[in-house]
Amino acid sequence: MNIILLAPPLSGKGTQASLLKNKLNLVHISIGDMLRKASQNNDDLAKKINEVLSSGALVSDDLAIELLEKALIENKESNGFVFDGFPRTIPQAEKLDELFNELNLNLDYVFLLNVDVDTLEKRITGRRVCMKCNRVYNIYNSDMMPKVENICDNCESSLIIRSDDNLDSFKVRYQEYLDKTYPIIEYYRNKGNLIEIDATKNVDEVFENILSIMKRDV
Repeated sequence: MNIILLAPPLSGKGTQASLLKNKLNLVHISIGDMLRKASQNNDDLAKKINEVLSSGALVSDDLAIELLEKALIENKESNGFVFDGFPRTIPQAEKLDELFNELNLNLDYVFLLNVDVDTLEKRITGRRVCMKCNRVYNIYNSDMMPKVENICDNCESSLIIRSDDNLDSFKVRYQEYLDKTYPIIEYYRNKGNLIEIDATKNVDEVFENILSIMKRDV
């Protein structure tokens, strides 16, 4: 089972990807997570990645594809993949098709998570992330608030505000989404495997909607 989640920033696609990973035993492919991990190294590449993450701009196709190809090859024998934040451009989508063909993989679903921009702007100012287990919270959402301020419910580690979680960065990221990622919607719609989901609902409702669509095809 191979699934792509397309969505603007702050749409909840990372949360849905994690739920799908756990439910279906999939490998979670997040270029953002790969980049953040690589950014912790003390080298020139880490400095370049940190500059990109802080500005909100998209990473180059070459770098994203290099990270992706390595992950696909290493996990080829898994139950499948859920792609979170990739592809983000038409060249990336085309390259993903090539990699799937080379590795004899099929793309089963492309879910588009729809959220209006006003809701997205409210989400970004309240997002907090656990430093240790990466659980995501939101101080303005009663369903996602930590029980103790700035402390993770799971592991009691401190919560942080990511460097790219600010309105200025969001505006850059959202415009990048409109300019570069939005055309991918038509790319997959023309292929006949795009499914639109209302992602303004709570996490559980969105997840159950995705699962119900998949169950109809079983």
